[in-house]
Amino acid sequence: MNDSLKRGILIGAVVLLVVACGYYAWSSMGRDEIVQAANTRVLMCSETGELFEVQLTPDFGAFPHQNPKTGTMTLYPTEICYWNQCGDRGGTRVILNHWLGEEGPTHCPVCGHVVRRHNPAPPDWQGPP
Repeated sequence: MNDSLKRGILIGAVVLLVVACGYYAWSSMGRDEIVQAANTRVLMCSETGELFEVQLTPDFGAFPHQNPKTGTMTLYPTEICYWNQCGDRGGTRVILNHWLGEEGPTHCPVCGHVVRRHNPAPPDWQGPP
């Protein structure tokens, strides 16, 4: 092998290494924030209506969860109502009757619209103001 071929192979290997490192850095940028957002849930206290951001962990368990302020087992997942005036204010969080062990549909306490699991926004809703 002559020197120019060796130099060409070395330059090619260095370029490949730089490209691979660049791709790795680019693909991992923001990953921590994405994972953090995916593992965060907003729970509501069924007694006070206060919202709590909670991190999901392997031992997260079933609902209800313990309210860190009161020590009571009153934290439940929420759905967001975007209908009527709720959409104008960015949505209203609602605990479904299902979680509370109550029968019948859940109605938004602000606008009265029926709220369900994976609650859809109105077709014309444009997002939070």
